Amino acid sequence: MPEGDTIFRAATALRKALQGARVTQFHSARLGRGPVGERIEEVTARGKNLLLRFEKGRTLRTHMMMHGSWHIYREGERWRLPGFQARVELHADNGLVAVCFAAPVVEWLMPGAIANLGPDATADAFDSAEAARRLRHLDGVPLERALLTQSALSGVGNVIKCEALFLERRDPFQPVSSLDDEALAALVDRSHRLLVRNRTAGPRSTRNAFGAVRFWVYGRSGEPCFVCGETVRVKKTQRITYYCPRCQLDLRGRGEG
Repeated sequence: MPEGDTIFRAATALRKALQGARVTQFHSARLGRGPVGERIEEVTARGKNLLLRFEKGRTLRTHMMMHGSWHIYREGERWRLPGFQARVELHADNGLVAVCFAAPVVEWLMPGAIANLGPDATADAFDSAEAARRLRHLDGVPLERALLTQSALSGVGNVIKCEALFLERRDPFQPVSSLDDEALAALVDRSHRLLVRNRTAGPRSTRNAFGAVRFWVYGRSGEPCFVCGETVRVKKTQRITYYCPRCQLDLRGRGEG
């Protein structure tokens, strides 16, 4: 599955290829012994998490972030990416091989652990109130990190994080506790709407500017802000954050400091 495909298309392809099949080989340096002989009961997506549930109850969770992808091959077919990038290699009894490349998160979830993932912000039936409630428990965590916390809400990646914070004019490095309930709910809603807008395959975009730059701040370090003209900056904490220092950090200029 090409990198440009959405997580939904990836889950659909994996479901069609693997669901109901039995595992004949399983290789993963990170996970150790795999579910050889077990049937793959279910393949689902939660945000950017792809979940494969096996008949004895364990679930394989892979989180794609920016560069992870699943590929499906026929047995013996040459892989399109180098083997050293493979995180999981799964052979099924239907002659297909599924390989997860470059996913930064590859782990086993025991029965019941899926419930610890937050509401899926990419879904139409998104429980925004529950997501805001979970975020509130991260009161001392900076907004730019809280939005990426999968136990609070699933699906927000680095692009949507940066763009939602900019569009809501929020300081990425202030804690969740700096927002009142209304502002926090608005940030959650903005993230959800951006994710739904970008749910289909094709280039992602957060600006209504056909044929022009697709993002407000993401990837635009050193360029002028489209709103105020200030230079967009970038800062690396756990992840890279793009922001406008005037629109997002100059709170007193907006009567909020």
